[in-house]
Amino acid sequence: MMTVTLSGADAVAARFAALKTRIPQRLGAVMARLGVALEAQVADALDGGVLRRRSGRLAAAQTTVVTSSADGAAVAVGFDPAQVPYGAIQEFGGTTRAHLIAAKAGAALAFGLRGHLVVARRVNHPGSVVPAHSFLGASLHALAPAAIAQTGAAIKDELGA
Repeated sequence: MMTVTLSGADAVAARFAALKTRIPQRLGAVMARLGVALEAQVADALDGGVLRRRSGRLAAAQTTVVTSSADGAAVAVGFDPAQVPYGAIQEFGGTTRAHLIAAKAGAALAFGLRGHLVVARRVNHPGSVVPAHSFLGASLHALAPAAIAQTGAAIKDELGA
């Protein structure tokens, strides 16, 4: 008859139990750093990298949320559509319907058209086709290699590999 004794099983079990809390904590810290980097990447995209900044409203409406729990960690960067309803059409592209543009603050609208100044009380806009200017997707794509490397390194470090 053969007898096998496993010594140190309690220490191994304790180490695995500790990993259940340490890895999500470590990943939470990594996600917080990645959130800051992703915010900066989106700001660069909105400052001429993908879109030309006009008013700065889209950049000001940017939001970042980092979540961390026992199940994992995540970072999300987006914008508040209540503040900038045009953000989605800039990100994904689309079309606008024909619509009337009327003067609100003044007596008339003034704009340049084919090198001439045009003044009118209202204008019938024919609608537009807006191409996608993926400022969020492009930023995430640019940061993906660093995100994969940093999360992998954090887990590897916690495992002691």
